[in-house]
Amino acid sequence: MTMAARYYCGTPLNPRASLKAIFYSLSVACLISLGETYHVNTPWLAGRFQSRPRCWLRQERHRHAMALNSSPFTLKTTIVNSFANNEESSKSTTDDESTTTAVEVNEKKFHHTPQSLNAIKLQSRLLKSLRQTSLTYEMFRPNDRIMVCISGGKDSATLLHLLLHLQPKLAKINTPFEVVAVHLNQMQPGYDNGVLIEWLEDLGVNYKIVTEDTYSIVKEKTPEGKAYCSLCSRLRRGILYSIAHELNCNKIALGHHGDDAMETLLLNMIHGGVMKGMPARYHSTSRDMHVIRPLIGCVERDIAEFSREMQFPILPCNLGGSQEDLHRGRVKLLCDAMESMNPQARKNVITAMGNVRPSHLLDEDLRVACGLDRVTGGIVEEERAALIGETVIKIVSADGEMPRADDEQVEDCLESVQTHRLSSFIESLL
Repeated sequence: MTMAARYYCGTPLNPRASLKAIFYSLSVACLISLGETYHVNTPWLAGRFQSRPRCWLRQERHRHAMALNSSPFTLKTTIVNSFANNEESSKSTTDDESTTTAVEVNEKKFHHTPQSLNAIKLQSRLLKSLRQTSLTYEMFRPNDRIMVCISGGKDSATLLHLLLHLQPKLAKINTPFEVVAVHLNQMQPGYDNGVLIEWLEDLGVNYKIVTEDTYSIVKEKTPEGKAYCSLCSRLRRGILYSIAHELNCNKIALGHHGDDAMETLLLNMIHGGVMKGMPARYHSTSRDMHVIRPLIGCVERDIAEFSREMQFPILPCNLGGSQEDLHRGRVKLLCDAMESMNPQARKNVITAMGNVRPSHLLDEDLRVACGLDRVTGGIVEEERAALIGETVIKIVSADGEMPRADDEQVEDCLESVQTHRLSSFIESLL
């Protein structure tokens, strides 16, 4: 009997050791089951279980399950034989089993489930944001046929993965929808979509590869020193609208995330003098097509890390990716500088785009549209102003009546309110 067997099982006549052996066998069976289900690599189990072939894990779990129906002595004998004789039995079968396992690993080129605890956390975080965005903007309706645009980057690959994960869950609550993946081959030099096609086929999703030579058009029409992305996106969007109608899709899903919306907002403010970002959903009247951005509430850092964990096939861009020192790259540096002031700066800016106060902005037409006074920003229509969070502060006297405007009580109250606002503002700066 080895030291490990004596430690876990004790002597055959010791009932406490028998109970310990039963508890240990149940723990081992649970850990092996969790490891096989979630493929979690637990460091402290590496020396005992993960160094052995996976078929040994299945045999070990079956052996422990059979031992639970035996007597305590038989159970301890089974566990002793399991650990004491495993080294001898594994030597004769290690070569064959390792060869079989290596073949299985090579055949499984892509993994569509998270392989680590970090990937599981990232997927849960991204799915939570996607579900909240889809509920807020009513992105999914029963019997929708959604065309997911796959550019070959991390964002669109993550979007397709999450939608396929969400599809069966929404089907259970009577919201079934179809997903069709479409990739546009722009005839860029050195382009190879073989890995992407293998990934789509392994996913089992319906897909279509469209070939259009937009690369030469963008290179010809774009002046030297200007960014390719603007013209390239317009050409690509027009082609995708046509393909969506050919595939009988009523919605197009794009992989833009919160960082894209924030950078677009800053670019429009800096270069265009207008506060305009990216909507989470809009309807193109000229094309009669709904466009949705389910990842608009997600942070790019989480998407990039999740893409690395899942090892999605990434195709480099030889147009915009070949240009250095672009405006969007500089805006990314600006966002990084903002995070040096507050680590939650990116998330706060994304939240701020959905939390606007027109009374504290200078757009007079927006004030009128929100039921506010054009000049002062005061509330004119209470019902409409309440929709944007603007409320009226009503001052009631002791007898329950509204005081007159010339009462000293009203003046004192308004003065105290102004003093409170000023002190709050000063405290926020300190």
